[in-house]
Amino acid sequence: MNILMMYTSMPHTTGAYLEKALRKVSTVKTCGPTIADWTIRAWDLESIADRVTPHDIDLKEGTLAEVKKGLGGFRPDWLLFVESGVWFDMPILQDPSLPKACYLIDTHLSPADHLQIASRFDIVFLAQKAYVDIFRERLGKPVFWLPLACDPEIHRPHDVPEAFDIAICTSPGKTDRRSRRLARLGIRFNVGVRRLFFEEMARFLSSSRLLFNSAVKDDLNMRVFESLAIGKCLLTDSVPGLADLFVPDVDLVVYEDADLVDRVRFLLDHPEVADRIGAQGRKKVLAHHTYHHRARSIVRILSEGVSFKTQGVDHVAHSYV
Repeated sequence: MNILMMYTSMPHTTGAYLEKALRKVSTVKTCGPTIADWTIRAWDLESIADRVTPHDIDLKEGTLAEVKKGLGGFRPDWLLFVESGVWFDMPILQDPSLPKACYLIDTHLSPADHLQIASRFDIVFLAQKAYVDIFRERLGKPVFWLPLACDPEIHRPHDVPEAFDIAICTSPGKTDRRSRRLARLGIRFNVGVRRLFFEEMARFLSSSRLLFNSAVKDDLNMRVFESLAIGKCLLTDSVPGLADLFVPDVDLVVYEDADLVDRVRFLLDHPEVADRIGAQGRKKVLAHHTYHHRARSIVRILSEGVSFKTQGVDHVAHSYV
């Protein structure tokens, strides 16, 4: 299958991880703008600026003519747009001969905008399960739940000394719920908080006995899958879709604010329990939730896309694709 993949080129995003996986199961040509220098500075991404690379078709003007010139002799079977947080014009969506799919990640932050964007595509993948039924009802087209994932080549254990009781890679605000939870933990435990990416992130997380996640507006985020791949016991709050993928107290630990401190203390006092859960969580995520799994799901769904467009589909998203 030939896929024209479109997203703003940023090395730490879902698009970049998915591109890597899709290239192993299909023929891919990428298209889109490159993250601007001012965005790198504004988002505090200077540490990974050297990893930024332009797409096969590096959009400068954003015109249809520019895209078609870049395609050359490449004939895509599908266009796949992946949200990266930086939007850009896609005049190629006006081409009625090219089937189009999108993968939207942060629907929890702007559901109305995402609904409007999704209306321009033939098939829609959503990272957040809570919105699948809503989008299917509003759009009347195939909408699939495609959770985020991990890259085992990057998100893996490192043999380093354990320096923290519990850790997270994030940039918390001063007043958000995540910061308040971390402050509570910091009073009682040795908490590690860093903003790191790729191998540095994996090494840092490996240096903690436990790992921590706190969702934003109930999103099932990248951090869940990446942390599980490290092989340390992950504590996370409950969000839609989590229990469909992982078993609480087997693959990971689900906390509420009322029992967060007690759960951390129990796991630190019983390292054999934490180690068992950490190992099982890593086993589960490697077996079912890598970007290779997601890439194969996308190719399978797109391969069946002609029948969806001609016959319709009544897909009930009880589980991910």
